[in-house]
Amino acid sequence: MKRILLDTDPGVDDALAFLLAFASPEIKVEAVTTVDGNVDVEKGTRNARQLLEFLGRDDVPVARGASHPMLRPMGNAESFHGKMGLMDVVLLEPRMKVDKRAAAQLIIDEVNRLGKELTLVAIGPLTNLAAAILTDPTIPEKVGGLVIMGGAFSLTPYGSGNANAVAEFNIWHDPDAAKLVFDSGIPMVCAGLDTTMHPDYRMNKAMYAEMVVKKGKRSELIKGLCGVLVERYNGFSLHDPMAMAYVADPTMFKTEKYKVEVETTGTHTIGMTVVDRRRYHREENLKANHEVIVEVDAPRFHKMISDRVGKGG
Repeated sequence: MKRILLDTDPGVDDALAFLLAFASPEIKVEAVTTVDGNVDVEKGTRNARQLLEFLGRDDVPVARGASHPMLRPMGNAESFHGKMGLMDVVLLEPRMKVDKRAAAQLIIDEVNRLGKELTLVAIGPLTNLAAAILTDPTIPEKVGGLVIMGGAFSLTPYGSGNANAVAEFNIWHDPDAAKLVFDSGIPMVCAGLDTTMHPDYRMNKAMYAEMVVKKGKRSELIKGLCGVLVERYNGFSLHDPMAMAYVADPTMFKTEKYKVEVETTGTHTIGMTVVDRRRYHREENLKANHEVIVEVDAPRFHKMISDRVGKGG
């Protein structure tokens, strides 16, 4: 079983990742930390608690994290996720308390408690993880690893940006934090736009219709999250659920190793995740701690999403 700490900026696809995580017998969520990103951290913390209460898991600690990127102001993604972050979903106001610790401290405490048994799963900007590593630089060698949704690596025809021409939103939102995490030496696997935007791996209309056809609280939640977006974009890209699916079953994925550099100064390229595929960088790439997902077993991935996100396992 993978014991994870989930670092998140709860928007629509984050919510689907919650549903997947808590329906996966391979995963035990030890704690949740929230970060500014899709929505501000106050809304995100509210959304995380609402989702946990919906799932009957108010025993999982939630800590509020960074309210802004490390060094520069960046915008949110409310135009996509809705003003409150969960599109058309209406849930009860959360009753569970927020952990008194800051997110970075909770990360440090969980790493020290569980060590190599803990996998960090970051599906938002990397601000909290960067703060934790700055406070305790031994985290990369203590923890079992890091799985992120982040990056656009140009390793497939779909690996271009969504925040600018070349950068994915989570990395773009706090490129300085992302650079610190990528440079820290922590072993990490990246689910980036190279695969999450691939048409074969998206949730199409037929798959969505199958997930919401059976009436119930879960299908109503999925309909409120995804209905408008499925119609608007002729389907839905499963960004954060893909990262969580990797945690549950990495055998569905093919990865390649690259040393990843994060662009922090470019006028048009800030947040770009740069890999060098030239032959004389081959050895450097093989030694790198970064793995990028480049291929997905689509039938198995879609079955996992349908069974676990749609039906609850």
